[in-house]
Amino acid sequence: MCPRADASRTGERAAALAAGDAGALAAALAIAPVDPTGVHEARKSVRRLRSLLAMGRRVLGKDAVDAIDDELRALARDLSALRDGQVVMETARQVADEADDAGERSTWDALRPLLAERQRQRLADALREDPGFVRRQAQAHRQAERLQQLPWHRLRGSDLREALERSVRRQARAQATALASGAVDDLHEWRRRSRRLRMQLSALRKLHLRPGLAGRGGVSLRHVSRLVDQLGVLQDLALLSQALEALEQARPPSRSLPLRLARTPSPIQPLA
Repeated sequence: MCPRADASRTGERAAALAAGDAGALAAALAIAPVDPTGVHEARKSVRRLRSLLAMGRRVLGKDAVDAIDDELRALARDLSALRDGQVVMETARQVADEADDAGERSTWDALRPLLAERQRQRLADALREDPGFVRRQAQAHRQAERLQQLPWHRLRGSDLREALERSVRRQARAQATALASGAVDDLHEWRRRSRRLRMQLSALRKLHLRPGLAGRGGVSLRHVSRLVDQLGVLQDLALLSQALEALEQARPPSRSLPLRLARTPSPIQPLA
């Protein structure tokens, strides 16, 4: 296939993929005030868009892409507290279900309504600041229009593969740093880089493009997805621990929370 035909076909598919994710973002924000899955789906749509834009940044125009990316990042950050609260409640339920001590189960039964009330307050505050998430929806529609204006026709499969290779190297550096230090911030960066790599591998699959990662047998969508899930469990437990500490600080000193987070993550399997 000649380079021009490759660019045209790849660009058309990438533009359609971006438009689909932009539409999914707006739809998720529309239901978010009444359906908790809306926040989660909105943030996933933002991450997919940002991952795709990162691969096309050099060809699509750094200034134009960066302007869209900044808005998308701000939108995701705006929803982070709501999503973290959802994760806390989901993880608390899972840990409570795994508790094998009657006293511990009783404590969880008392704590989970408190966690749910804090989440209801977060949502109420968000809706008071942006009723119906109308402002957020308008922001999503503006970014969808800007995405359409990007020169997708210039994008070739080789551009995406080169960007993917750079993403693999960034993930490897973050992984090495996290394994060496064990620091919370480094673990978070490892997860972030791994999650972006997973989304970029997934995007290439949707675009019917082979990753072209010669000699990197351990870097497959399946392996990266497994790693992201394992790191996600650690992150979920950390968020629950922080939420419990916040509840502890709000309680009288004589009423401590005798809990242990019994959920045990599976061993982390770094990429080869």
